[in-house]
Amino acid sequence: MDDALTLPLSEVIPGTVLAAPVIDPSGAVLLPAGLSLTAAHLDSLQRRGIASVVVVPAEDPEALAIRRERIRARVMYLFRHTAHEPGSQALLHAVLAFRQEAGK
Repeated sequence: MDDALTLPLSEVIPGTVLAAPVIDPSGAVLLPAGLSLTAAHLDSLQRRGIASVVVVPAEDPEALAIRRERIRARVMYLFRHTAHEPGSQALLHAVLAFRQEAGK
């Protein structure tokens, strides 16, 4: 969490990922770390008087594109013998989507 940022709630946009849980003044966890915030989450936090949250910084678009291409290349290598077979297409696309979502 060394590279986490504390942002005022007014600057947080939907899709931002929490780097630390959001805790209310009584110590109850309102939202867990790792959650991707929605507009409803932000509205709820604002109503509860939460002023700021600790978030994961947004990834540089160029670095993200490089990472996604590496993931795609790895998945295509794994499916190199069967990528063009009709039965493998659905699995290939599912694995690719999973890997890119997970960032692996």
